[in-house]
Amino acid sequence: MTAKKTKHIGIECCRILAMLMICNLHVLGMGGILEKVDSQKDLYYIFANFLEAFSYSAVNIYILISGYVGLYSQFSYKKMFSFWIQIIFYTISITFVFAIFSKSSVNLSDWFSALTPISHGQYWYMSCYFGLVLIAPFLNQAVLTLKKEQLLPIVSGAFIYFSVIPTVFKQDILGLWGGYSVLWMILLYTIGAIIRKSNYESRFQLRNVSGFILFLTSLTFILCWLGFEQWRSYISPTVTLQGIAIFLLFLNIKDIPLTFKRLVLLISPLTLGVYLFHVHPLIFRRIIPTIHTLVEEQEFPIFVIMILVMTLALFFSGAMIEYFRNKLMAYILTLIKSVKNLKQT
Repeated sequence: MTAKKTKHIGIECCRILAMLMICNLHVLGMGGILEKVDSQKDLYYIFANFLEAFSYSAVNIYILISGYVGLYSQFSYKKMFSFWIQIIFYTISITFVFAIFSKSSVNLSDWFSALTPISHGQYWYMSCYFGLVLIAPFLNQAVLTLKKEQLLPIVSGAFIYFSVIPTVFKQDILGLWGGYSVLWMILLYTIGAIIRKSNYESRFQLRNVSGFILFLTSLTFILCWLGFEQWRSYISPTVTLQGIAIFLLFLNIKDIPLTFKRLVLLISPLTLGVYLFHVHPLIFRRIIPTIHTLVEEQEFPIFVIMILVMTLALFFSGAMIEYFRNKLMAYILTLIKSVKNLKQT
């Protein structure tokens, strides 16, 4: 069985939202805003931490999307190589820019990591994702082979074993590393694949799912406020279920106005580039940590606006760079084909 080539517009919208959520997490966390408001317990604290509680499921959503769209896909070395080229472009080009404009900020270790980004974990998500891609064909075969009645108990048991138990008992004996692992990706990929096979999205009403998302976000926020920080984690049951609920919500989007649809289809393929751009270590550890200075001593409305503006700034700056990278790659490929054609003639 082969999947249709047309893109599911709801998934593409969800992909954009998930990357905006990731940018927001990094603005709040790595940007130092959460640390600044932590001792206040006022409106600033509530807004920043509630927004973080909502955004925490972003990475989980991305993996659910991979499972959903990957169920009927074939393993491709060409696609793996394309991912690697994309990663190398960002690691080398950004390191090069820093070396030109801030020589003291780049050392030999930075260059070595830039040339070997996967093995050195420059991007933890991509390092894990490469492992997931290698295992995905076996996961797909398992999901397609097993009956629906068998899949639900298996994934429910896995959810309890890998999410509920480690969170409730604050133990990571399974090596999940809070969700920063291939093992956690395997579970979410499988859930995404099962959702596609079973068409679960059609069984939920929009109002109920929206209310469930709000409830889970509030529960994560309250539990963290009470000191149960382990619930603010990728493997947290509330965060996991919230991610699944958001994903199901967007799967029910079948059509949108044509102008907006074109915009979504333009932006959604750029989202991985957004991640690779702003999570590059030289940007992530040296520029993003200064964001908190923009919101210090600001009135609450300005505080809110600046957080949202910085989130959008990270997203669209990365999207623009990825857009021009795609144009550059297309030009290079065209040039290579032209050279080959000249040699043949």
